[in-house]
Amino acid sequence: MQWLRRKPSAECTRRVLILHQFLLGDALMATSLLAKAREQFPIADIVLACPPGQAPLYATRPYGIRALAWQPRDFASIRRLFAEARFDIVYLMGENRLSFLARAIGARWVVGFAGEAPRYKNWLLDEAVAYADQPEAWTDTAARLIDGPEPQPFRLQDWPVAVEGLPPVPPRFVVLHVGASSVTRFWPAASWNRVAATVRACGCVVLWSCGPGEQHLLSAVEVGPDDIVMAGTLSLAQLRAVLSRARACVCPDTGIAHLAKVAGAPLLMLFGPGSETLFGASRFFADFTCVGVGPAWFPCRNQRSVHYRDVDWALRCFRKFGDQAGECRQAQCMAALPAGQVAETLEKLLHE
Repeated sequence: MQWLRRKPSAECTRRVLILHQFLLGDALMATSLLAKAREQFPIADIVLACPPGQAPLYATRPYGIRALAWQPRDFASIRRLFAEARFDIVYLMGENRLSFLARAIGARWVVGFAGEAPRYKNWLLDEAVAYADQPEAWTDTAARLIDGPEPQPFRLQDWPVAVEGLPPVPPRFVVLHVGASSVTRFWPAASWNRVAATVRACGCVVLWSCGPGEQHLLSAVEVGPDDIVMAGTLSLAQLRAVLSRARACVCPDTGIAHLAKVAGAPLLMLFGPGSETLFGASRFFADFTCVGVGPAWFPCRNQRSVHYRDVDWALRCFRKFGDQAGECRQAQCMAALPAGQVAETLEKLLHE
């Protein structure tokens, strides 16, 4: 009976659901989708259903959206989705398997990106949107799900920063976030020490950061007597508030880098296995500084899948760290990233 379904017009759309289970970085890069949803549906109730760990980050209601925490293995959170009034349109950021849930809660129209493998995940889509056929940042691609012109570039006033519970920070500091979502994105301690020395020479305080369970990474670096250490002790909202006050942030291509983007912090991203084209600067964040450093080409950066879709122009590596066949035994791409170049680039950012 799918042929009987009709897409609600923008004028008649009153309830919109953006549904995902992305990790932090992918979710934050898709902030462009929230912006476009508000522009195209100015009076609609827009709900963002996301992992519980991310939901508090949206407490200040960017673009007037309402965050709803859920996860597939939590029946109570799924029941909350069923308790919501019927949604006119459900947008799936990249996981078309969630179309089965969207249909189950009564969505009138379900939109997702085309081409996810295996193909059965796409069966219940009412509308499949193609990925860009030319190189483009994932941030700008995410907004393609919704019809209409590109959203206006990101502004901090569209996503207020929560300042409650903010730890004391000095007036001039630079965040060095040494953690990453994958071991293959860890940068050698000696390289971090070189960058930290540059921060101090520029008259700024070094603020060392990492995620929960990554404190061992900080034990390998040289923490100076005047440095600040915030090792996995802050909530995402608190860390965003800290980043919003930083002179700059240096970070591997990981979720915290994209948190720096929505905090408006000048950002220097370290690219090893990841693609700067996909995950670096974008049109949506064009009003904020985002500079990438890393080899433009690396022999094993040769995989072309993006969210389980083949993308011809994408070149990246998402191999896991390990000694088994098909795994990465040593992240040579990160080791090849020159600390001197990172330090020089950061010095220019701080002087600007």
